[in-house]
Amino acid sequence: MGSPARVTISYASAAEIEVSYPRWCALAGIGDTPLGGYGQELAQAQRRGLLASAIAPSGVRAISAAAGKGGLAGAVAARSLVLVAQRDREVIGGLYAGPEALVLHRLEPWGTAAQTRALVGLMKVGVLAVEPEFRGEGVGASLLRYAADRAAAGRVRLMYGSCTADTDVDRLCNDRGFRVLGPGESIDLSPVLGVPAQLDPANGERLVATTIGDGPPVGVSRGGSDSPPAPAGDAHHTAS
Repeated sequence: MGSPARVTISYASAAEIEVSYPRWCALAGIGDTPLGGYGQELAQAQRRGLLASAIAPSGVRAISAAAGKGGLAGAVAARSLVLVAQRDREVIGGLYAGPEALVLHRLEPWGTAAQTRALVGLMKVGVLAVEPEFRGEGVGASLLRYAADRAAAGRVRLMYGSCTADTDVDRLCNDRGFRVLGPGESIDLSPVLGVPAQLDPANGERLVATTIGDGPPVGVSRGGSDSPPAPAGDAHHTAS
């Protein structure tokens, strides 16, 4: 008998994004959200050479160049990645992670310096999905590990996401070093952004977060900050 086929993790091509991203969002339960309709923009960014173009350490300077080509959306794409998991060339899962545009907009009162720190220092896992028949085999953990490694290389300091309150992600997240926050708990973004800001969970969701590289420990607080909050939005994890 031959050895079992290995799962490979790599950056997704534009064609793979177009075909598989809607499926991943459907599996994650967010197919009818704005994030669920983001696939075409991601595929276009890949074709234009913007996607993940500023993830490498030397590529941080490329953020301004990406913004020149595509504005804020181009800068976000340059700090984003889309990963695909394959076995025997069959796509069995995927991940999308990048800066959250809503957070960047909420930081406008603090100016471009705070927004740039968010672009570089924060990465949100917006979509993580594994085909049902391959769950429980470590595919999701491999996707998260690959994403965290790329984030560390790109000087990201905090990676986060969210899940519905009843989703069982504790084992997956704990194995990858993510802290699963309790209901109503928020993440203090001040150490990363240099301004008073926090990340609040959406109704019925919990946040998950992990320190990347030399980032500060995950600071947790209860919701209700007096400063304009940066809400978590619609990130979901699919158990794997």
